Amino acid sequence: MKKRNVCLIFFVILLGTLFGCSANKESFDDRNISFYIVEKEATAEYESYRFEIANNTGYELTHLIFNLSYPIKELNGSKSNPYEIEGKPVNADLHVNLKSGETMTFLIDAPIKEVFGDTDLLDIEYPNIKLRGYYKDGKEEIPFGISGGLSVLIAE
Repeated sequence: MKKRNVCLIFFVILLGTLFGCSANKESFDDRNISFYIVEKEATAEYESYRFEIANNTGYELTHLIFNLSYPIKELNGSKSNPYEIEGKPVNADLHVNLKSGETMTFLIDAPIKEVFGDTDLLDIEYPNIKLRGYYKDGKEEIPFGISGGLSVLIAE
C-alpha cells in the first residue's frame, strides 16, 4: 500500500512538472511591431510624416522613442547619419507606452533646408527609422530596438 502511494505521488509530481509549469506565452518578436505611413508632405523646405506604429507582440511596450534620420551619401552607397529627428507622440505624454493590440501615432517634422542646408549630401529619398524602448515580461522591462530603412520596415 505504501509503495502504491509513493508511486502515485511521484506520478502526480511528474505530471505537474511536465504540464503545470509550461508557459504558453510566445517569446518577444519585434517583427510583430508594424510601421505605417499615414501621411507624408514634402516641400523644398521640409518633410513631414505621420507614422502609425502597431504593437502585436503580446507584450506591453514602454518608454518608446521613435526617430528618423537621412543617410549621408557616399561614392559607393551611404552611411548612417548621427543626427536624428525625434518623433512626437500624438495624444501621449513623455513616457509612451503601448499595450499589445494598440496603435500609436508619431509626428515627425524635418526642416531639411534650415537644419541640413546642402541636401545633395543626404539621401532624402530613403530615410532610416529607429524605434527604441522596453517590453514588459512580468515585472521586468527588457530593452529592444528596431532600426532600418523606411522602405524596408514600412508594412504594406
